[in-house]
Amino acid sequence: MTRITKRGLALTGLLLFSTTPAALAQGGFLGFGGDDQNPSLRIRPAEIAIDVPMPVNSASLAMLLAQAGEGGNLSSMKDAALRKYRTYLEIALNAQLQAFFVEEEIPLVDREGLLSLHNQLNVKVVKHFSTLQSTDGVDLESGTIEVGGEFHYALRSFNDRLLRERKLDIAKMKIHQEYRVKSSGNGSATEDNTEEAIKLALSKLVEEILDEIEDDLEADELRDLLSG
Repeated sequence: MTRITKRGLALTGLLLFSTTPAALAQGGFLGFGGDDQNPSLRIRPAEIAIDVPMPVNSASLAMLLAQAGEGGNLSSMKDAALRKYRTYLEIALNAQLQAFFVEEEIPLVDREGLLSLHNQLNVKVVKHFSTLQSTDGVDLESGTIEVGGEFHYALRSFNDRLLRERKLDIAKMKIHQEYRVKSSGNGSATEDNTEEAIKLALSKLVEEILDEIEDDLEADELRDLLSG
C-alpha cells in the first residue's frame, strides 16, 4: 500500500514537472550531479501483442452477428477491441514505470539517454466459463478471466549495447479476475462486467511485472551496469 501511494505521488510530480534532455544532460534533474549522479534513461514505446476472445461475452454474440449482417465486419470489430486493450495496457505499463523511476530519482528523457529500456509483451487473455444459471427468464453467466503470455525487457546503453535482459512467464503469475454477465431471455445483456474484469486483470499484470523486475531497475543497479 505504501509503495502504491509513493508511486502515485511520484507520478503526479512527473506530470507537473517538465524537463528537457539538455537540462538532464547538465545534471539539472532534481539537483543531482557528481560521481553518484543517476544515469538518464529513455523508456522506449512498448511492443505489445494481445489476444482477447471475441465476443468477450456471450450476450453480445447475437448483436455482433447482426452488425455483421448489416455490413459490419467481425474482423474489424475484433481489431478495434484489441486496440482498446493494447492502449490500456501500454498506458498502465508506462505510468507504473515512470512513477517507479521518478521514485528512484532516475532522470527520464524523451530522446537519447545513457540507458534505454525496451519492453515486449505478448499477452493472451482467456475467458473460462464456470456456471450458467437461469431464473425468471434471466440468465446469469459467471466465470474467470485468466492472463498468460510472456514479458521481456532489455536495458541497453547509449551505443545500443545490451546490458541486461530478462523474460517472465506471465502464466506463472496466476492472474485471475472473476466476471459476470446477466442477460434477459432475448440475449440482451442487462449487466456485464467482462470488460472491467479484463482491464483489472491487465492492471494486475502490470503490477506483477513491476514487482518482479523492480530490483533490476533500482538506481544503484543502473549505476553499476554503466560502471561495470
